[in-house]
Amino acid sequence: MVVFTSVAVFLFSAIALVAASGFSLGAAMLVFGSLVLLHRRPASFRLERPDYLLIAALCVYFLINATANLVHAAPAREYDAPLRFALAIPALLLLIAYPPRAAAFWSGLTLGAIGAGLFAGWQFFVGGDMRAGGTTNPIQYGNISMVLGVLCLCGLSWAANRSHRLAWMATLCAGAMLGIAGSLFTGSRGSWLALPVCLSILAIHHGGVLGKRLLRGGAIAVCAVFAVLWAVPQSGLKLRTQSAVVEASDYLANGNADSSVGARLEMWRTGVAMLPGHWLAGWGKQGMFDRKAELVRQGLAAPSIEEHTHLHNEYLDALVKRGLPGLLAVLLLYLAPLALFARRLKHGDGAVRGYALGGTLLAASYLTFGLTQAFLTHNNGVMIFAFMTVILWAGLRARERLAAA
Repeated sequence: MVVFTSVAVFLFSAIALVAASGFSLGAAMLVFGSLVLLHRRPASFRLERPDYLLIAALCVYFLINATANLVHAAPAREYDAPLRFALAIPALLLLIAYPPRAAAFWSGLTLGAIGAGLFAGWQFFVGGDMRAGGTTNPIQYGNISMVLGVLCLCGLSWAANRSHRLAWMATLCAGAMLGIAGSLFTGSRGSWLALPVCLSILAIHHGGVLGKRLLRGGAIAVCAVFAVLWAVPQSGLKLRTQSAVVEASDYLANGNADSSVGARLEMWRTGVAMLPGHWLAGWGKQGMFDRKAELVRQGLAAPSIEEHTHLHNEYLDALVKRGLPGLLAVLLLYLAPLALFARRLKHGDGAVRGYALGGTLLAASYLTFGLTQAFLTHNNGVMIFAFMTVILWAGLRARERLAAA
């Protein structure tokens, strides 16, 4: 079964963006493979308090969303996204029982990041797409490509003690650069916001190990790369950043919501206006959509926001649709794994620190994405967070047990 779980976690990342719903294959293998636990499990299999806390966070998110759907008589399809978090639990149990090989995870992650960058680069330079999007939306592609890229940097702690460490570290760095580049090619500004957050966490985490001189050199190199990208018009970095400022200023001064940033600001304003009287249960998805359309017809909201099924802010969207319980469920889903992983950032084993840093950056990225996008309303956003979290956690727990033996 170790070979099976290793192949599954490799495929989960390796083809996540280069094939349509590529992440689904590895995830499905883990879910269906967990059936083996009904009649067989290793003698070393045991769950501890931190494992139960992670499982509880996944369960609470599913239960609150399912309850909200029942309250608002939502159609059956609305149970699909929260159900994915429940399905990640048996996948976690399988991964804890039969931990995949670390090399399978890190190599799959690296291949996935490299593939994401090359695919987006091909669409941008050869295909002539102004915003690369792979087989999905540019925003979602940009977010996932950024996640794959920054997670590659977390593997350096694991690679440092491997044979052929220079080759591993060079490959992981290539994955990081191409994964981040893939996000830049999408023009997805929301994913760009996560980069300084992740780089700051990396700098704080590695500051004592790398030393001030090397850390300063890395910071200068990053700034130099972005200065070049800013100066080259083809990169789109300067144009997209400047347009965001102009659109925000135009909305604040003139109320113009006929732009990407203007529409977001109008959706946030409208969402806040819908909260009174619906704090506990929310409006439900259809209720929110109908109320928004009514406000548009009354001239109290801009027509540009009517077609959107979410409010482009994870926290406000959850609050409006599912009330305070929905908001608390989202916060628990992000903050519980963040706390569990962050507590192990100072572990004595480099491989444990690599997984811990990966889980920390994954949660931090999604917390940042949520400021401008309701990422959990999309299947790929749900699948990447749910299954990447349990893969990283299972790898961390397996390495912890090995280090303690």
